Amino acid sequence: MQSVLLISDDPEHLATVRAAARAHGHTLRSEPTIDRGLLAVREQQPDLLCLDISGGASPNGVAALLRDRQLPSSLPVLAISSREHFYIVGPGSGVSDVIVTPLDHDELQLRIARLVSAEDGEDSQLLRRGALFIDQERYTVRLGDEAVDLTYKEYELLRFLAQNPGKAFTREMLLNQVWGYDYYGGARTVDVHIRRIRAKIERHEPFIETVRNVGYRFVEEPRTT
Repeated sequence: MQSVLLISDDPEHLATVRAAARAHGHTLRSEPTIDRGLLAVREQQPDLLCLDISGGASPNGVAALLRDRQLPSSLPVLAISSREHFYIVGPGSGVSDVIVTPLDHDELQLRIARLVSAEDGEDSQLLRRGALFIDQERYTVRLGDEAVDLTYKEYELLRFLAQNPGKAFTREMLLNQVWGYDYYGGARTVDVHIRRIRAKIERHEPFIETVRNVGYRFVEEPRTT
């Protein structure tokens, strides 16, 4: 599990970054000021730093932080910036990537994944949700230290849900995503596969929730032990 540190006092940005980080199984810590954020960098040694230039974190403070090279050179930095503050994060600033406000969850999720995977090497293909580990390179699943035997469709269905924690999907949407648009089976197929997956992975805690009158979703924050 990788860690993300956000320096921002904007509650909307905090919620969006938290959701994007959790989508990849990363932990998130936030600090509202540059001074507290810099202290957290030294103490926590995060895998990714998100710097919010558009809101509470003072643009001048961020500029000084980057100019004075107060951050570890190995720490990737993702700037959250309005267009008017682009001058702060230009070439030579030490910023690895920039995302423009207003934040788009999907774009933010992709940028976080790219920056963390660049540091994470082979582990970038490992999706962790609590005690559940999904190796997207080897197509294997573990529950703690125990291997879970899934069929290909069970694996694809579980992986898709786990990649989108907290988001509810109808049975029809899951059919389209996992079986394809040309599949003519009924929605009951999804129910059968969900039941089989639950029997294999939900021995001590729930991972997949039934959303009444909608379909299914992966729990947003499974227990880590």
